[in-house]
Amino acid sequence: MKTALYLRVSTEDQAREGYSLEVQRETLEAFAKREGLEVYKVYSDNGISGYSSDRPALAALMADAKGGKFGLVLVSKLDRFSRNLKDLLQLVDTLFGHNVGFKSAGEPFDTTTSAGKLMFQQLGSFAEFERNRIAERVFPGMVKGVQQGNWQGSRYAPYGYAYNKQAKLLEVVESEAEVVRRIFAMYNEGQSTWAIAATLAREGFKNRKGNYFGSKVLGDILKNQIYIGKLVWNAHHYDKTKKTPKGYKAVKNAPDKIIVAQGKHTAILSEEVFAQAQKLRAEKCAHRYTVRKDKYVLSGVLYCEKCHRKYIGVTSISNHRTKATKKWYRCSSRNNGFTACGNPNAQEGELKSQVAEMVDTLLHNPKIGSRWVSMTSQAPQPTKDEKKTANEVRGKLTANLAKQGKLTDAFIEGLLSKEVFEEKNRPLMEEGEELKKLAAYYELREIDREKLADYLAVARSYVSDVAPGKKQLSPTEHKRLLNLVFRNIKISGKKLRNAEFFAPFNYYFFEENKKCRNRKNRRTGTHGAARIRPYSLLLSDVK
Repeated sequence: MKTALYLRVSTEDQAREGYSLEVQRETLEAFAKREGLEVYKVYSDNGISGYSSDRPALAALMADAKGGKFGLVLVSKLDRFSRNLKDLLQLVDTLFGHNVGFKSAGEPFDTTTSAGKLMFQQLGSFAEFERNRIAERVFPGMVKGVQQGNWQGSRYAPYGYAYNKQAKLLEVVESEAEVVRRIFAMYNEGQSTWAIAATLAREGFKNRKGNYFGSKVLGDILKNQIYIGKLVWNAHHYDKTKKTPKGYKAVKNAPDKIIVAQGKHTAILSEEVFAQAQKLRAEKCAHRYTVRKDKYVLSGVLYCEKCHRKYIGVTSISNHRTKATKKWYRCSSRNNGFTACGNPNAQEGELKSQVAEMVDTLLHNPKIGSRWVSMTSQAPQPTKDEKKTANEVRGKLTANLAKQGKLTDAFIEGLLSKEVFEEKNRPLMEEGEELKKLAAYYELREIDREKLADYLAVARSYVSDVAPGKKQLSPTEHKRLLNLVFRNIKISGKKLRNAEFFAPFNYYFFEENKKCRNRKNRRTGTHGAARIRPYSLLLSDVK
């Protein structure tokens, strides 16, 4: 079986015997050879805590697991994979969901049995306990280090600096420092972060990841006290109840918990230049107002047809005397300070009228609406043959695992030699792997049906609410409806050019789409796949 080896060592682990990456690799390679496993690839995270979910090698491993590139993940100990029990269980559950097994060379457990799962969870809780103990020991030391002026982020150095591990000191990267000084100079001259981003993009300046500077990144640079020789530590904590794609959500700490100290590194800016920028930022913030998330009802579904980025909502003053405003939507590529696609802004009123025509046609036309309501009246159910096949697969898998268990018991009791055991068990294991994949397939089908049933239930409630004579939708409800119906709506030249519906709408209107294509072909004398706006087929049914 193709096997992925995962290694991890934190900064503290590097000083402990038996935790080095070399030792872990030797242990796992020897284990794989002994068990007859084929090593697909070695994934290694160096100097990263087991508490952090933002690990490049772990992310690559999970991506390859979802791509079916191997069938087993092997670690030397559970705490190498994660020291957080919840994260550990979620990671392993994700692996199981993609038919990838998980095994520890140093801890015997079988996650296919109840006893094995219990042992796995207990070992995971021990890993979390050890992580908490490490945090209790490390936190006071880090506080003291910051107060002494030492940089604590050995894995990351802010733009303009590089971390010297030998000297344990931030050192100025002059080429980046010049960019930082220029950013502050342009901002203090009155330029916006958007204008600064545009200038840097035109001149070819990029960040360390090779991307153009965006407004948010520039805002973070402009408020970072690192550039005047200060260290700011413990500004945020992680809310463990809220997950993001990169880990837990960062929440600002109270001012009395934030530590600001004089660092040992060289400042890039003078305090006067930095203070001027903070004054300008404060003045601009004073004129800002909170934008409701439901203010732009079309955001989330509008996309640029040229560069495929999302369109975002913006508000501009249309009359400075009366302070009247207008809502617009623009391609989000402009946020990076460069107009790569050139697609013009579009007024919300024009777009809303086109979208409203689509939605009204969809929900209020009797010919279409009756068929839609009929379709949403019940969720699709599995066929008798599908149910029968799924039950047969589960039965075969249960029998297969029972046979493997009996063979293992006989081998342990000395009734079978190792050669005979391997000869008889190998085909059973291969058959079991195939049956597990089939069983997982049918389970996913069932989950998909349940999700679709929930989707249809919500959609039905909206169909009822917006029917003639019923209440008008609020902006929030309107936005929710659009996100239920449309996967995306493409814009080009201030017009809606293409719309893609969510299932089951795409399947539902396939025949109507084909009819429209045929009608246009006959009208224009063309043949083949003519480009038809999906919503035009709806409007044609009204005529």
